[in-house]
Amino acid sequence: MRQLMVSCVAVAGLAVGVAQADIVNIQGVVSASTEQTGATYSGSLEYNFMGGSTGELKVSLTNDTPASVGGFLTGFLFRADAVTGAALTSANPISFQNTGADSGSPFGTFDGGAALGGSFLGGGSPTAGLGIGQSGMFVFSITSAMASTISAADFLGTLSNPGFVVRFRGLADGGSDKVPGGPGPDVVIPLPGAGMLAGAGLLALGLRRRR
Repeated sequence: MRQLMVSCVAVAGLAVGVAQADIVNIQGVVSASTEQTGATYSGSLEYNFMGGSTGELKVSLTNDTPASVGGFLTGFLFRADAVTGAALTSANPISFQNTGADSGSPFGTFDGGAALGGSFLGGGSPTAGLGIGQSGMFVFSITSAMASTISAADFLGTLSNPGFVVRFRGLADGGSDKVPGGPGPDVVIPLPGAGMLAGAGLLALGLRRRR
């Protein structure tokens, strides 16, 4: 019985760990871009509540732009209603730097992001960005009085007021583009109420049979 109780506590701990992670897939909404070049991307946003007024946002992006369009993904910005601060804590590639609150004109001002040279609209040569087919991973510390209630989807906003936007520069025609993000294919996350409890039941049954 003691062994069963310890095992159930361990399973419950795993369930809590799964419940804390909130993930949403994203993709570029080409039809809402500023220049309609065809530049686009895919990826995911993962939000985790860290305690108190702090959360963590992980941004994963892949440059899915067609080869004929060319260019580099050189920066991105995000915002959510409850966020009061955002700081880049990890970037791969390291050529991307923290933007802080920055302009994503014509989409307004955003809470945070990462870009070459720390500038969404500038940043020098675009070749240090993500080329076609390349991916990046970025981690931010999020500050909010409502950190415990924020979800990953909160950073997407709406098409009329996007919460996430990506910058492309150095396209084949020499141009650039700004592409808002929208929901991508659904993310399937194991539910602790079903899988975890089923595992605990099988564990209990096994122990009972051994006895």
